[in-house]
Amino acid sequence: MDQNSSSLAQSGAYTIDIGAAWSLKDFYELPHVFEQVYAFNCVFLLAEEARDQEKITHTFSSYPWRGGYSAVNFYKVLRSQVPIRLRPKVKSIQYASPGWIALGLLVPSAIAIGSGIDAFIKSAGGLNNLYTEIHRGLKERKLMQIDLKQKELELAQNQMDFAIKASEQLARGLGFENLNELNKQTGNPVASLKILLSYYRRIKILAEYVVKGKAKFPANDDDDLPRLN
Repeated sequence: MDQNSSSLAQSGAYTIDIGAAWSLKDFYELPHVFEQVYAFNCVFLLAEEARDQEKITHTFSSYPWRGGYSAVNFYKVLRSQVPIRLRPKVKSIQYASPGWIALGLLVPSAIAIGSGIDAFIKSAGGLNNLYTEIHRGLKERKLMQIDLKQKELELAQNQMDFAIKASEQLARGLGFENLNELNKQTGNPVASLKILLSYYRRIKILAEYVVKGKAKFPANDDDDLPRLN
């Protein structure tokens, strides 16, 4: 590991500001979804530190991606591959308006989440429309129920071209900068697309907390976000 990656792989402080009225469900959903997308980003930031790189590669290429079952297990395995010292830990929490959840974690991974949320909100519905178009395209090309873990699977050129273009559009819209690395892990453009769609759905959930005034996620190291009122 070089000096830059060693410096990167240090735990730091990240604070999610919270406001408005939270339900009991919120205290489960936000941390759960945040931890999933955090682990996803960590895979690309900590490639050299992965606990089991072979297992990660297998995880990206072994699920059929025909429903929610694949996503649940995919993120569960990714979480297990984040080094223990870099898994999000609650440093302090205050429920109030304003309030906060202070976490110890790999800050660049959390910043990537904040950036994705910002991009989603600033798109003014454009990403929602793109998601709908991609879903329609997957159905039209009979890619929704195809089993992507079949080693003998052969995709038609129009299916490949669609998946590659859609992944590029979605990654660009979310500010996701590791599409090439994702494609290397999956070895399949349709699998990459379906993983990105699952990532989008989770970013959307977190963005809804921001829109409703329930949370704010710093999107860069210099953010000095005011408490929510």
